[in-house]
Amino acid sequence: MSAVFVQDLQCGYDGQTILNDVSFALAEGQILALLGPSGCGKTTLLKALAGLMPVKRGTIKLYEKIVQQDHEGLEPEQRGVGFIFQDYALFPHMTVRQNLQFGLTPLKLPAAVVEQRIRETLLIVGLSALENRYPHELSGGQQQRVAIARSLVCRPRLMLLDEPFSNIDSQLRLPLIREIRDLLKSQNITAIFVTHNKEEAFSLADELAVFQQGKIAQQGEASMVYHQPVNRYVAEFLGRGNVVSVQRSASDTVATPWGEIKVDNLPDHPQLEMFIRPQWLEIVAGGEGQLLEQHFLGTHADCKIQWEGKEWHAWHADAMPIGTENVSLLLRPHQPVIFCP
Repeated sequence: MSAVFVQDLQCGYDGQTILNDVSFALAEGQILALLGPSGCGKTTLLKALAGLMPVKRGTIKLYEKIVQQDHEGLEPEQRGVGFIFQDYALFPHMTVRQNLQFGLTPLKLPAAVVEQRIRETLLIVGLSALENRYPHELSGGQQQRVAIARSLVCRPRLMLLDEPFSNIDSQLRLPLIREIRDLLKSQNITAIFVTHNKEEAFSLADELAVFQQGKIAQQGEASMVYHQPVNRYVAEFLGRGNVVSVQRSASDTVATPWGEIKVDNLPDHPQLEMFIRPQWLEIVAGGEGQLLEQHFLGTHADCKIQWEGKEWHAWHADAMPIGTENVSLLLRPHQPVIFCP
């Protein structure tokens, strides 16, 4: 089942269009990360899905139900969506339990049902022992789990998270991301979250959607978008790479500094660009190349190499003496990425 279906969505404010004909779909139980620079429309899309942003044009379906058709749409409380804001928006004068209870108030459930939901949800997020604490008595990660619990207690089918880890210490971020992913998967909750952090996106999401000027430039499985970007913008947004001009030498072959390389679905253009990530290059002894500079990052050294009349970024297993000469670059086996210039 398609949990989210968006077609030709356009919206903005103050006369400015932020989202321009955005279309995408997301299957039930999947987690989608929205990536892009500030102001590209990521948070605007979340608000439009939740019913918090006026829509100029387009259709939004949640679990096959139309919740927005052009200007007309259901109220936020009628969409079955949980929204977690960047600052968590917890009530400071309420305990953990009271924050969850407040979220259930609009549903007007029997007291016994409210008690059962709160107890079950606190157990799911691992906060049963902290139910009587106030937000200021909790760590950033615990506050994040309270925000998620307050949304979960309402049993949403779709969870929207806006920069959910921006206030979490970097050392705690990855373990918390894994906890939240396990939690969403165990409850079969579909989720869409906004982030500027590529590592967060790869750790939490099943799919990525990369925004470019108010549109989704590419959406797909995280590994596919990383290894098979549709254009140079997507490729460079997801990580540094080397760009080298190559010539088409046959219907499925390009001439490169490493000789002829066969490429599937090669664009029909004589002059092309090949995008090569640093980890796809191997630095070897011998040749006329030279190490210009490097940054040791623990797991590897990020090196700048002068070779074949061009500067290249390549990774090496360990640091090398600056000024090392007589090196070459080999191309590791991988699916080539080719763009039209």
